[in-house]
Amino acid sequence: MNNKFIPFISVLMTISMIVFVTLQLYWLKELYGALNQDFSNKVYSSMESSALKISQLENEKYLNQDFKNFGKSVVDSSNKPTQTYIQQNSDAGNRETVIFQKSIVENQNFPISQKGDSLKLTNLYTDEGILQIKKSPNTTEPLTAQMSKDINNNTYALRQFVKLSASSLPIEKRVDVKTLDSVLSNELKLSGLSTKFGFAVIDRTNKMTKVVNTTFLEEKDKNNYTYPLFTDSKDRPLYTLALVFPRKDYSLAKNNLPMLLGTFMSLLTILGIYIISINYMMRQKKIAEVKTDFINNMSHEFKTPLATISVATDSLANDKIATNPEKVKYYSGLIKQENLRMKKQVENVLNMSKLERNEVKLFLKETDVRSLIKEITESFGLIVANRDGTLTQEFNTEKYVFKIDEFHISNALVNLLDNANKYSPEAPEIKVSTRNEGNWYIIEIADKGIGMETDNKSRIFEKFFREETGNIHNVKGQGLGLSYVKKIIELHKGVVLVESQKGLGSKFTIKLPMV
Repeated sequence: MNNKFIPFISVLMTISMIVFVTLQLYWLKELYGALNQDFSNKVYSSMESSALKISQLENEKYLNQDFKNFGKSVVDSSNKPTQTYIQQNSDAGNRETVIFQKSIVENQNFPISQKGDSLKLTNLYTDEGILQIKKSPNTTEPLTAQMSKDINNNTYALRQFVKLSASSLPIEKRVDVKTLDSVLSNELKLSGLSTKFGFAVIDRTNKMTKVVNTTFLEEKDKNNYTYPLFTDSKDRPLYTLALVFPRKDYSLAKNNLPMLLGTFMSLLTILGIYIISINYMMRQKKIAEVKTDFINNMSHEFKTPLATISVATDSLANDKIATNPEKVKYYSGLIKQENLRMKKQVENVLNMSKLERNEVKLFLKETDVRSLIKEITESFGLIVANRDGTLTQEFNTEKYVFKIDEFHISNALVNLLDNANKYSPEAPEIKVSTRNEGNWYIIEIADKGIGMETDNKSRIFEKFFREETGNIHNVKGQGLGLSYVKKIIELHKGVVLVESQKGLGSKFTIKLPMV
């Protein structure tokens, strides 16, 4: 993929993701609004049913418990029974259908307190019937048994209505906390609401009465639902029933958990795919850049030995040099040296390729690791000495014979020493020390070079990564050394750590198991 095309695709994907997330959030907001409205509707329906049931319970209390002898009590006689008669005629040929309805309304007021509170009982007696008679007024129609029964039956159906007018009666005598809690709980459950709630009865002055539970007192500052409770003789509210739900949002989420969970999972999945895709494209772009740097570095690394070999070959073709054995030997050695240098570079790349494909097999054998490290450091000390540097050794191990792959461990140590030397701009100061920690053999290689940035410490073991990249070649290499070191140490079941501070140097620690 073209590197210039990746940012364009990333921008389009980002815009699409922002639009998608915005729509999802808007949909969730609308869903919450709908669920909240449905919750409110159920609450108000439950409160309406509860208020009606509380009134019914209060009426039954007076009718069936407190005043069982209502019929024998003093009745307000100003409300005498009234009778009404409703008739409707319908013609059909020579007969006339008479539909009639008779009703008697009887009102009774029973005083329940000395302050004017009373219970109004209304009895409604109704009787209905249908008569069919001849239209002609001059013809006498026989009175049949059925007609006689319909006319004289007078079978009344009784319906009773009761209304309590108790403006002066204290709320505590009309309903108690336990009864109100029971009625509300039952009505809310019938509506499908089983969440915790608090309730209170508020008077006309918007003050809380004694009919209140502890939940409402704890959550009274939250938004609450209100509905009229009890009315006076003119149907004006005397009290207000207030409900509060401290776990309302949790209840909404719990009751709609499958849908909400599915929405969030799909949203997280899309976000995850987006993040992985963007990260993958950025990594591909970065890998492409690193590979370009690697090719540039390799080209630079090969350019110098090829140029040297070319000059040496041309020199050998010169008759004057060809006849001089010392010159021929010198230039031949130079060609061999540069050829070995290029061979080493190629082997590094091939070894890393084998490590990536897990094709490298270790040949483990009992080795005197201290002697191996001493031999390597003494040999490398000559290179450091050519730069007027120092390479010190400090061996503090008692156990140093265990199984390793001598070839690969040697290469790993040489790589670390080579880095310590290359990244020391002036006379190198390198220290190699060893010690035992339990069953671990610890090797530390420290320098006082340029160090590295904190952000780079987690990346230095990546393949092709270099502290300096691009066309800057004051430090030679392909960025494969530390990656190789990490792979080899891990194959030995060990770990490699780094400590570094910009301008103060670096310290690499290798931990190898001795079992």
